[in-house]
Amino acid sequence: MKKNISLIMSKTQYDNYLFWIYVLNLSDYLFTLVLVSSGLFVEVNPLLKMDIQGTGGFILKCILPMMLLLYLHIRMALKPPVNKKAVKILLSFIFSYYALINAFHIFWLAYFIVMFR
Repeated sequence: MKKNISLIMSKTQYDNYLFWIYVLNLSDYLFTLVLVSSGLFVEVNPLLKMDIQGTGGFILKCILPMMLLLYLHIRMALKPPVNKKAVKILLSFIFSYYALINAFHIFWLAYFIVMFR
């Protein structure tokens, strides 16, 4: 049990990427909920289209990514990747993708706040 906890608590060079990817994923989910509940937007993701506001959406956008990122953290703590540069590029790409999505959400929220004030 102590070994499992120490793996979770261990620090890798990729933890900042993993943490911020998860934060951006959560903010994407929250922004999507706000925009979809306005009635002016629809969910584009086919997996979430049916149940974005229900339990399924919460599980797919909050719980599942947390488990996957925790798995990656533990995997990289056990055995660091051989090609560290490729991993950093991939994590940077994922971070940039979520940052761009969040920027679009912020743009549309700001636009509607200004237009419907």
